Amino acid sequence: MSGSVPTERLFSLSCFEGLRLFRIYAESHHGLPQAELIELMHQVEVDASSLDMEAAVELHPHLDIACQLDGEPFFQSCIKAVVIGHQPIWAKTMRQGRVRFIDSLDSDDRDVFAAAGLLNNPPDIAVVGWWDDVVGHARLAVDIEKMEQARRAEALTIEYEIERLKALGISKTPEWTGLDDNFAGYDVLSHDLVAGAEVNRMIEVKSTINSPLRFYLSRNEWNTADKIGDAYVFHVWNMALEPPALFERTIEDIRPHIPSDNEKGKWSNAAIPVG
Repeated sequence: MSGSVPTERLFSLSCFEGLRLFRIYAESHHGLPQAELIELMHQVEVDASSLDMEAAVELHPHLDIACQLDGEPFFQSCIKAVVIGHQPIWAKTMRQGRVRFIDSLDSDDRDVFAAAGLLNNPPDIAVVGWWDDVVGHARLAVDIEKMEQARRAEALTIEYEIERLKALGISKTPEWTGLDDNFAGYDVLSHDLVAGAEVNRMIEVKSTINSPLRFYLSRNEWNTADKIGDAYVFHVWNMALEPPALFERTIEDIRPHIPSDNEKGKWSNAAIPVG
């Protein structure tokens, strides 16, 4: 959903009520052009002037044509359409749980969720299903955003390595291994000079916007790095800056931050500080 109407107008009761009225009139005046339909609504409906019909018309094609027009289910369908199609900034926090998410909203947005019956306690099974469904879409959007950030960081490493290799007088170009093989154990295969000899350089690329600056390392990633040894390096890009800033770390820089296994407990992921 990419139109001229801002998200805050799409996600409003005046938009949703306008869309409900628009669909009722469209059904009873089939074939009437959209502009004439809206004009008719303003002539007949006293409250039509208070509704955001521009936003309603933009949201209309993104809502299932067969969705129920009465009651809370209609509002639920409208909210879902906005979350999936427009990805409001607050959609990312839906994964935190219903109460935490609602507490983060302003009063107008909370009113929209309340009107849809999504704040009822205890919620019925249909409401629980709605939350699970929509949060799943929000989670997918966040995952896609993270992947895009990771790929951008990998592209930055490719660019950086191209220039570094030129400066070293190495004619080869880096390979974007992480794009071609998810099981390689590193993202970029580059090269280096050691004692005048050309050697491979395996690079694991991490992107972060965390503050304090840190990145997350899995046990498998560390095992691969430790096995390869000095030929393995980490490129950590601070994507919160523009342009992003590169921090390069060797396995010996990382080693002091690797957790230890204790008794039957084994670590699987570790937060590694960069600063």
